Amino acid sequence: MPAEYNLVVKSSEILSPNMRSIVLTGEDLETFPPDQESGYVKVVFPLDAETSVMRSYTIRAHNRDLHEITLDFVDHGDAGPASKWARNTSVGETITVRGPGEKKLADPQADWFLIAGDLSALPAITVNLEQLPEDARGYAVIEVPDSADQQALQAPAGMEIQWVVNPDHSQANIPLVQAIRSLNWLPGTPYPWFAGEFEGMRQMRQFLRHEKGIDKKAMYLSCYWKYGDTDEGMKAAKRLDAQANG
Repeated sequence: MPAEYNLVVKSSEILSPNMRSIVLTGEDLETFPPDQESGYVKVVFPLDAETSVMRSYTIRAHNRDLHEITLDFVDHGDAGPASKWARNTSVGETITVRGPGEKKLADPQADWFLIAGDLSALPAITVNLEQLPEDARGYAVIEVPDSADQQALQAPAGMEIQWVVNPDHSQANIPLVQAIRSLNWLPGTPYPWFAGEFEGMRQMRQFLRHEKGIDKKAMYLSCYWKYGDTDEGMKAAKRLDAQANG
């Protein structure tokens, strides 16, 4: 059973037109494990007095001394409980989180790196880039809905960063996958890390596993959302897909 932490909103900052950063704090975090950047927590969002839903969020930053964790939220209006809460919450409001869950970092021993995803994965991509070896080389390819969503990223000099602007959610990750396919494949063994929309993840699996011959244990692929579906529907589709494809 994951540990539960009752936290308070310390600050809420608009990072870009479609992303918001929220710092949560509380004495409960005294028992939170150290160095949890890139791990995740499940945030409990009340729907009414009796029901709630949970959503998973990457820990963008963790300051154990100050008892703080930072979570970045994609702002897509009031369409979902997480985005609605993030854009309407105020300093001092309480929220419950559970975790932390396992970190999902690229293997630092790889010859080179392919780190890619869309705006939903940007917090995890950012932490991955910050924790790569100084001599790391490769590519970071990131799809955003607006050019103003591009952020200044801290990355090794050998990592080439490409931004793909795609405002059409119905075509999510299609330009991203096309950009990845057009990359100059470097010599040596890469570690691919990809997270984004469900179909984008499936296309990347086809490309990496079946066209590039990379073992599924030597990469990270995940979907964080599914176009036209709820979070619960995405998770159900993800389970069926995993059963069918291993």
